[in-house]
Amino acid sequence: MPAMLPESDSEDELPPAWEERATSDGFVYYVNHQSKSTQWTHPRTGKMKRVSGELPIGWTRQIEEDTRKVIFVEEKTQRKSYTDPRLAFAVEEAPERLSELRQRFDGGTNALQVLHGRDLNGKVALITGANTGIGYETARSLALHGCEIIFACRDEQATRAAIEKLRVEKEAAGQRCKFVPLDLASLRSTKQAAEEVKKGYKHIDMLILNAGVFALPHSITEDGFERTFQVNHLAHHYLTTLLSELFDHTTRIVVVSSESHRMATLPAGGLSETDLCPPQHKFWSMIAYNNSKLCNVLFAMELAK
Repeated sequence: MPAMLPESDSEDELPPAWEERATSDGFVYYVNHQSKSTQWTHPRTGKMKRVSGELPIGWTRQIEEDTRKVIFVEEKTQRKSYTDPRLAFAVEEAPERLSELRQRFDGGTNALQVLHGRDLNGKVALITGANTGIGYETARSLALHGCEIIFACRDEQATRAAIEKLRVEKEAAGQRCKFVPLDLASLRSTKQAAEEVKKGYKHIDMLILNAGVFALPHSITEDGFERTFQVNHLAHHYLTTLLSELFDHTTRIVVVSSESHRMATLPAGGLSETDLCPPQHKFWSMIAYNNSKLCNVLFAMELAK
């Protein structure tokens, strides 16, 4: 009969006197210091876990001189730990039943953690708005894991500064980045960007439609469309269509939307251009943003079919 374990708010929390460790090749095991025994399964969940064989970027494994124990050092801060940093990214073995699936990541997970252990060498990603914010962190994380990045951005100076910042962090990662001018407020610029990409690449592994604007006053682009609608949705749709010959069944297209799509006011039927590009006297910037984000969601759903 299995021993009763103390109650806990988290089924992943180890009972007292237990410790989680990992072998050099990535198998997680559990040490019971009370009984001086080890086992492969988690003492609460009964599940097995694996971690990547590689340490996270910026960490090294060393032997402490005084104790001869294994110690892990974060190179940037010189922080030392006896705890294997790979354990933060341990993944349960594939469950036998769908009901046993559990969420791996949450709102506190950063991009480097999601990609930990991935080898993206030889992959190509195009990211719009990659020079700042979510776009930059996505580009940075992909590049640090070996991916070649196309920075499709409007501001060349800011983009080259972002690429240089990445190059300073890791030379090889910065060298894998390329700037392609893209102004989503211009369909002409969007077409030119697509043509430049098609000249230099035969295949796109990831297309990440990240760029966007928020809370802009009413204005009309050179193409005759309301700016928020064109930048956030229409030009991205156009770019995707123009690049479609570079996609295959392995290509992943990510459309960055927002929870605010739930507050959109677009009609369920009889959608018109006026709904998408309202005149100034009917324009409210927040509603324009919400509607453009709903367009993002609907676009992604169509792509997924």
